Amino acid sequence: MRRYMIQISFSTKSVQGLVAKPQNRKTQANAVVKQLGGKLVDYYFTFGEWDGVVIADLKNDVDAMSVALMIGASGAGSTKITGLHSMADAMKAMRKANSIAYKPPAG
Repeated sequence: MRRYMIQISFSTKSVQGLVAKPQNRKTQANAVVKQLGGKLVDYYFTFGEWDGVVIADLKNDVDAMSVALMIGASGAGSTKITGLHSMADAMKAMRKANSIAYKPPAG
């Protein structure tokens, strides 16, 4: 499993629906993630450019992409999905980066 941050920007119609009939979107997010064989870590509402953030464990990038496509196709809003990496994996990447020969652009 890989952890993903799914940022959601609701369409005007979706916001109108939430205001007219408040609902716990975490329940729906959990149902979607479970259909993909994943695990919902948490769901947050946010300020600013993005209205919500879902943290979920999914099998792979294809499953994450399917979430973005499903939300976009529904008209509910748009998404930005970021794969998250543990500090242990980051440390492995740092060590590996240190072993790669590289010449930066000359200019």
